[in-house]
Amino acid sequence: MSSVLTQLQQQCADRLLADPLFANVTVLTERIADIQSEIERALGPLNEAGGKTGIVVIVVTPTANVNFGNVFGPFLDEIKIVARVIENVPVNQDAGTGTNIPAAQLAEKICNLLHHFQPDSATGPIVAVKPTIALGNDPRFLSYDCVFRTSGGLSTILPQAATPTAALSLGNYSFACSTPGAAIFYTLDGSSASPRNGTLYTTPFHPGFGVTIKSRAWLAGYLTSETLTINT
Repeated sequence: MSSVLTQLQQQCADRLLADPLFANVTVLTERIADIQSEIERALGPLNEAGGKTGIVVIVVTPTANVNFGNVFGPFLDEIKIVARVIENVPVNQDAGTGTNIPAAQLAEKICNLLHHFQPDSATGPIVAVKPTIALGNDPRFLSYDCVFRTSGGLSTILPQAATPTAALSLGNYSFACSTPGAAIFYTLDGSSASPRNGTLYTTPFHPGFGVTIKSRAWLAGYLTSETLTINT
């Protein structure tokens, strides 16, 4: 089970991915082990999955703050949430392969989606703080930080879908999940698996050699599972 902070982080990322504007925008969570390669793939001129490139959103792992340090708990009484937009401007504005969504426009959309968003894991809605959109100082790319906080602490967290398991037989991989009713999505290019960016697992398949498989389980009312990674 993930920590309450990373679960809140995932809920914010899922909130963004549910909006049609993010259909061609990569949304990452900072805890992904190979996030640097994911960022480079999203910002670079080529995308092995055939999608759009040039811009990426990173939902940074939230941090906790104590408003009243002289009283006993809870120490998670205010959570800071940051969504970072990074744009490789020449690549992103390419008519053929770029998303053509400016970083500033995406930052505004993030604010609209997350301001007053009520995560299942928080006792109150997320609210924007001043300054809500701050220009970053990355000399290579155009970047913005969208900053929010929870208006209360954290409540009971939703259950999390179990991480998929894999079995190999005669070169074919099969997946299973111990959470009843969960759907498993997978990718073969090393990118994060999701209903928007992935294939629904239905039957065993042969991925070939030198392939990175990533799979996650999804079920309504549950937090998304952890990622299962397989290098063939």
